[in-house]
Amino acid sequence: MTRAGPPDLDLSARDREVLWHPATHFGDLEKTPPIPIRSARGVWLEDGAGRRILDGIGSWWTSIHGHGHPHIVAAIQAQVAQLDHVMFAGFTHEPAVALAEQLLARAPTGTDGSRFYGKVFYSDCGSASIEVALKLSYQSRVLRGQHTKTRFAALRNSYHGETLGALSVCGSPAWREPFGGLLQSALSLPTPSYTDHRHADLDPSGPRTELGADAPETDAAIAALEAHADELSALIVEPLVQCAGRMVMPGVGFYRRLAETCRRLDIHLIADEIAVAFGRTGKLFASEWAGVCPDLLCLSKGLSGGVLPLAATLIRAGFEDDFRGHPSRSFAHSHTFTGNPITCAAGLASLQIFDQEQTLAALPARIEHMRRLSAELVAAHPQIVESRQAGMICALVVDRARGPADGRLGLALRMAALERGVLLRPLNDTIYWMPALNIDADALDQLARVTSEVIDAVLPR
Repeated sequence: MTRAGPPDLDLSARDREVLWHPATHFGDLEKTPPIPIRSARGVWLEDGAGRRILDGIGSWWTSIHGHGHPHIVAAIQAQVAQLDHVMFAGFTHEPAVALAEQLLARAPTGTDGSRFYGKVFYSDCGSASIEVALKLSYQSRVLRGQHTKTRFAALRNSYHGETLGALSVCGSPAWREPFGGLLQSALSLPTPSYTDHRHADLDPSGPRTELGADAPETDAAIAALEAHADELSALIVEPLVQCAGRMVMPGVGFYRRLAETCRRLDIHLIADEIAVAFGRTGKLFASEWAGVCPDLLCLSKGLSGGVLPLAATLIRAGFEDDFRGHPSRSFAHSHTFTGNPITCAAGLASLQIFDQEQTLAALPARIEHMRRLSAELVAAHPQIVESRQAGMICALVVDRARGPADGRLGLALRMAALERGVLLRPLNDTIYWMPALNIDADALDQLARVTSEVIDAVLPR
């Protein structure tokens, strides 16, 4: 393979000359230049010098079965050799159809066990799947003659992506403010936060099965929905965990009550499960914990096993009826790489792995192991002020007052972890673990051990 860069520059230096990285300050590049990665297997990345780095966050919450899983690799290789791409307007192919069939069959079902979702709309990334859901909701209202229902509601502290439509329903000022003049105004709803959330709080047989249902924030959110029902097309929610919002966990009862209210008030419910689906909370879909079937269910990240960019919006059966009839009623949305055969083959292979390896059945033991490790860290470190968990997502909040004088606590924690061979990317004061679902006990132990060292290195006792 021909090397394109100047021979006297290493890959990091060449990178700095030509690339603009996401979520990266130019001023940080001298301290934390991009690390060249040459290979990855399981939960391990390997850099150009052969050093292994434990991927503690699933490469931004995407890696479900670990890197380089042979079943997904084989599926991709076979598919690219047969059909790499064909436009999805006017054509179809086996991987797209088979994956859609599997998603609809495995999605949350109605109370009588019947299939709730009828269609799948593919797109390319999580933000795009949100855009699809927002536009479907809005256009359906127009087609029904509900011309006052043109607004969306969203939760405070939420994050749904960075395209303009998705950003309009983000509930965090940090994301919205730079582009505020370009965004629509969403109705912002208060959200409870349980700093002591435990995985057992999701379990219907657990001690706090309706956590959040009677919170004052919940009552206030429902009152706002009732007051604005005539103008609301949809409410968008991240079920159970507001991931980019410092892993806030508002309670399964909160989600259930919101869903019931939306159904009563004719407000579409959009579930953003981009980060929390595919086993992250212990079930294939997070909405299953609450017994909720949102009208529109958005998926990405782990959909392809975390290997290729792929997104899907699952659509309630019958929702498409408003779009039938004259061609002017067609859904006005398309993506060039919609339903790409290679990405769909990866997604189908990922679902097959869930069956072959009984991934979900193995999770309770790993979830419990993670609980024990986090409890030990809390007991040993006064710097930890909050600890919460939902499935294979664990968050440890540290005392930011003990952090570095420059206020860059998250960066300091990340650098200390990388020095010790672990990829963590804290959200300011919130260290979180979100590894591949098949991480073994030794790797989990190492993740906890390095987290302990990092806390002591960055935060004085």
